[in-house]
Amino acid sequence: MSNTNTHLAYALGRTSLFQDTSFFQDSSQALAFLTGQLESVETQIYQKKRAPLDYEALLPISTSAGQWATSITYRMKDFAGQGKRHSGKGGDIPRVDVWYSEKTIPVVSAAIGYSYTFDELRKAAKLNLALDQDRAETAFYAYRAHLNQVGLFGEEELTGLFNSPVVPQAQAGTGTWSTATPEQILKDINDAISQVWIQTRRNSTANTIILPGSHYSLLASTPRSKGSDKTILQYVRENNIAKAERNIDIDFRGGLDLDRAGQNQSTRMMVYEKDKVNLAFHIPMPLMFHTPEQRGLELLVNGEYKYSGVEFRYPKSALYIDGV
Repeated sequence: MSNTNTHLAYALGRTSLFQDTSFFQDSSQALAFLTGQLESVETQIYQKKRAPLDYEALLPISTSAGQWATSITYRMKDFAGQGKRHSGKGGDIPRVDVWYSEKTIPVVSAAIGYSYTFDELRKAAKLNLALDQDRAETAFYAYRAHLNQVGLFGEEELTGLFNSPVVPQAQAGTGTWSTATPEQILKDINDAISQVWIQTRRNSTANTIILPGSHYSLLASTPRSKGSDKTILQYVRENNIAKAERNIDIDFRGGLDLDRAGQNQSTRMMVYEKDKVNLAFHIPMPLMFHTPEQRGLELLVNGEYKYSGVEFRYPKSALYIDGV
């Protein structure tokens, strides 16, 4: 061993500079310390991505019932009678009549909240984390995720947009689109649009079509015909009864979980006129957080909200097509 290494080993209290493993351990620790000092930590904290929440885009939302409501009732009236040819003599004048019906749906109470300790707040402040804000935002997302599930598929006593028993249902004339030609797919879509128009006696014209994601992709990427510069989706948007009758640009959307929403877990397409007169998702009381409550060294923040199911006032303004 050289004199330099001997003196260094002696200074470190070792017999050998290179045979003493503690030297390498010390070196590793020093290197780890230096690496930590060189580490660059991004200031932005990234949110884990989750499935989009579609209910606000697909459903007219009503908060008009008010936070005191326990149920929601709507009234429907109908009439019978028609004028007819009359001689001007006699009492056989046709009479009309009007009758009324009611339907009631329940309003459900729900809750969501979060908590944090004073120690957690201190640590979060040291780390420059907005813990209370992050947990409040997470609770708000959990509230919206719950409403998304109810609004689209309902829950006990309540039905959603995609599974209402009052909406007419039919089978795709072509069958599964995976083996269908573009012409057959176009016919299925136009038949469904026309059916809403016919079954409402021309009172409703479809303005929204929701498809399973894979089917939406098929429409958006498949040419309308060989040599065509338009996809099926582009063509059907321009050529349908809604466009011809009322110049309506139909909103085509891909929907989650429609791959199994139909009868016997078949695929389902929904065609409907999105209008607050036809249907509504009632949220009488949107989420409301109460004043934080201290319990020991913990702060509890409780929130409550009220909701109901999707109410189809005019169910024939919609149509389910299964087996596409």
